[in-house]
Amino acid sequence: MQRRQILIIAAIACAPVSLTIGASAGSEARCTRIEARIAELRLKLRLGYSAKQGRVYHQKLEALEVERRQLCR
Repeated sequence: MQRRQILIIAAIACAPVSLTIGASAGSEARCTRIEARIAELRLKLRLGYSAKQGRVYHQKLEALEVERRQLCR
């Protein structure tokens, strides 16, 4: 009975650490994807595009930059 309690306490103590590590790895991957999309949009902005497409690119770029500021610190 005492072993079971010790194991449960140890598992509970380790759980927040493992959850934090998993969350940071996922957020790092998400930040990398966002930064790749930003780089792709900036490349498209250097190429030729119509006025309407330019507005769309700028809106997407602004939204991604806001998302990056919120998630990637």
